Amino acid sequence: MAVLGLDEVLRRVKEEGLLENLGDRELNNPEGVGLDLRLGKVFKIVEGGAFIECDGEVGLGLRKGVKTEVLAEYKEGSKTQEEVIINPGDYYLVQTLETVNTPEDVMPMIYPRSSLFRAGLLLLNSKTDPGYKGSLTMGLKNLSEFDVKLQMGARICNMVFYKIEGKTVNYRGQHQGGRVSPHEAERQV
Repeated sequence: MAVLGLDEVLRRVKEEGLLENLGDRELNNPEGVGLDLRLGKVFKIVEGGAFIECDGEVGLGLRKGVKTEVLAEYKEGSKTQEEVIINPGDYYLVQTLETVNTPEDVMPMIYPRSSLFRAGLLLLNSKTDPGYKGSLTMGLKNLSEFDVKLQMGARICNMVFYKIEGKTVNYRGQHQGGRVSPHEAERQV
């Protein structure tokens, strides 16, 4: 699998809508091999009870996520943005400001920016399957003994695009479109 260079990524952003709502820095002055994504929303988990069943004779298992509420959100066009204090041990779900429209021949991977782990923050993330469209949701945990202040719109991760050779099957899961968590039990798709 090869990594797409910035010239190819930016071409696909402009011609195919690979990523939407990118900041000016990424459109006009990116660095390295990927594009930085920004903090769009922070969700607090307000109710547990999540479960994930195995597949069985009746088909795919049931699942239920946690209940969340928005703690902070990026305000488009605002000169000032909210700040969130991540206390030691806190765990939040965070969502990118940008949305991705993943084509069949590319697999984006998310890497945390080093400024996060240098401050004691762990970003929990996954690959993005072909066919996925929407914002990306990740876990964020403060592993340090100190508070960390994050401002909405801050660059938190870097997306690198891998070229896929061979057949793929488009994503068809419950999180399509940027859905954060299924609050009610439902059968996996």
